Amino acid sequence: MKLKLLFWLLLVGNVILFGLPRGYFGANATERREPQRLAEQLHAELLSVLPANSEKLASQTRSQAPASAPYASAAAAAGADPAAAANAAAPATQPPAAQVAAVTPSCTEVGNFTVADAKRFSEQLASLNLGDRVAQKLTQDVTSHMVYIPPQDGREGAERRIAELRRLGIGDFYVIPDSFPNPALRSGISLGIFRTEEAAKAYVGQLISRGVRSARIIARRSGAGKQVFQLRDLSPEARTALDNIKSAFPDQEIRACSA
Repeated sequence: MKLKLLFWLLLVGNVILFGLPRGYFGANATERREPQRLAEQLHAELLSVLPANSEKLASQTRSQAPASAPYASAAAAAGADPAAAANAAAPATQPPAAQVAAVTPSCTEVGNFTVADAKRFSEQLASLNLGDRVAQKLTQDVTSHMVYIPPQDGREGAERRIAELRRLGIGDFYVIPDSFPNPALRSGISLGIFRTEEAAKAYVGQLISRGVRSARIIARRSGAGKQVFQLRDLSPEARTALDNIKSAFPDQEIRACSA
């Protein structure tokens, strides 16, 4: 009888020892205390367990809200108005429109005036008080284009070039005289005068095909110069005033500065 009781006691004890580590009878003591997990925590002494309805937990949640929350709440308060929502979401550091520069660096040219018209235009332009932002320049209209061979070694060089041109079968030329107004062209060889630059370029192409590779093109300008005005960094108000002044000169053109 005692042996049977001992047998059953041992059996029950073995079953309990077998089931306890495996959680068959609920959480074991090790899991309830978890000393090894606490040892692995960083600053475990700062941990505290708060109930679900703790006011301290709610205040921490509010303080950790995303930085964009004010923008979101402002947008929600704006309702369905897209413009109000956009204004609410704009960063506080966005510069106001009034701080945007009103003057854009630019150069405006007006011309071409005769001497008399330039004087009248200048008198009216003085009312804008532009100071050194306005400049008056003289320009000349291009009337034709000359194809020529630049001078070299004076008259002797010109004679050598004439002989070479004749050898190549080119007879339409003349030597630029010493009385020519532009001293840089004197003793050069003129090969023709053309009304347009395109025609002059086409003739240079023909000369190259025949062996003349030193030909150049120069623009010939009229003797009577025209006046142009260049105005820089105009404000919108000054540009409007300029347009009003220019309306009295319908033959003139407003354009970007050419140089």
